[in-house]
Amino acid sequence: MNQVSATERKIFQLLVVALALICFVPGGISAFGGLNGSAVLSGSAMIFSADSPLRGFGDNQYRFAFGVFFTQGLVLLYFLRNIEKNKALFYFAALSLFIGGLGRLTNILEFGLVDEQVLPPTIIELAIVPLLVVWYRRVALQN
Repeated sequence: MNQVSATERKIFQLLVVALALICFVPGGISAFGGLNGSAVLSGSAMIFSADSPLRGFGDNQYRFAFGVFFTQGLVLLYFLRNIEKNKALFYFAALSLFIGGLGRLTNILEFGLVDEQVLPPTIIELAIVPLLVVWYRRVALQN
C-alpha cells in the first residue's frame, strides 16, 4: 500500500468513526431518553406529558428504533478492527442507515420539511453513506 492510499484509508476510517459518533449521540439520547430526550437535545419543548395516551406506545417504538441506530455505531466501530475482513458488517450497517434515510425522505415527501434539523441526517444517510460504500471498495478492497 503506497503512502497516498494509506492516508486515504486513514481519512476513510476517521469518517467512519464520525459516522459512528453520529449514531451514538442521538441514538443514545433517544433510546434512553425517549421522545422527550430528543426534544430537549434539539432545544424544543417536551413532546409528551406523563398522561399522554401516545406516550407509552409511541415512545416505546421510538426508543427501540434509536436503540438500533445506537447499535449501528457499535457495528461501525467493530468493523474498523479489520475493515477487509468485516466488509459484510459495513455493507449491512450502510444499508440500514440508507433505508433509514429513505424513511426520513418519505416523511419529508408526505409532510414537507417540518423541521430543518431532519435535513442533514437525511443527506448523510442518502448521499454520504453510499459514497462511503464506494470509497470503501476503493480503499479496502483494492488489490
